[in-house]
Amino acid sequence: MALRFSPALQNAVAANGSWKDCLDDGAIEIYTGTQPATPDLAVTGTLLATITSSAGAKTDEVRGTGVLTISGTTSGTVDTCTLMGIDILGGAVTHTGDNNTMATAVALKINRNPANKLVVASSTGASGVITLTAHPGFGTTLNGGTLTFTSTTTTTAVTSTTFGSGTGGSVVGVAAVNGLRLDYNAAAGVITKDSTQTWSGVAVATGTAGWFRYKGSVADAGSLDSSAVFLRMDGNIATSGANMNMSSTTITSGATQTLSTFSFTVPAA
Repeated sequence: MALRFSPALQNAVAANGSWKDCLDDGAIEIYTGTQPATPDLAVTGTLLATITSSAGAKTDEVRGTGVLTISGTTSGTVDTCTLMGIDILGGAVTHTGDNNTMATAVALKINRNPANKLVVASSTGASGVITLTAHPGFGTTLNGGTLTFTSTTTTTAVTSTTFGSGTGGSVVGVAAVNGLRLDYNAAAGVITKDSTQTWSGVAVATGTAGWFRYKGSVADAGSLDSSAVFLRMDGNIATSGANMNMSSTTITSGATQTLSTFSFTVPAA
């Protein structure tokens, strides 16, 4: 079977970052049985082991957020939005005549700005509220970052004081701990594990390894992902000719499982 990528992972690589960005600080779970038809489906089989950095307990990343609000007069422009001194808006947006649709227009402008590498903007289309969510990998980096929102005539406010402050409905970013990391020096389209890390995990059950799920940095319970949220890569396991080759697929509870090498070839077409 071929490697399979979740819709969320495909979307993230296409629009927001690299394979490394998406898979860094993740973990690999090894299961019995046959991998699901697609990675957005819930996990199947028995969890045998979770591979992390040096078998350490993994702290999942929490993506920090900032909250902006558009209110009051339904005319004018939103002129700038900066985060940590970086212009993430990329030009003024003329008011649409309704604060809710204006919030949607500003969020779209932020997401389309090629200079914005920090956050993804979203709006529910209600209350004129815009939420900025850090891309995976930033962890605590953007916490406390100065967030500004300026306008002409239109009333704008930074609801959360600063990014990731935990005020005004914002979320404090949390850095992943003991996640797996890929190396920086891809060659010929191949990326490998960070050579300074040991990728290992202690088996929690006894069984025959059949497939694995490589999950991104944020918490992922492995359930059905119908909204395309979770970054996942699934593959099969065997002693040869598989996506993951093991010297023996028999795993005994309590035994340490180590992935001595890992490489991923970016699809050429």
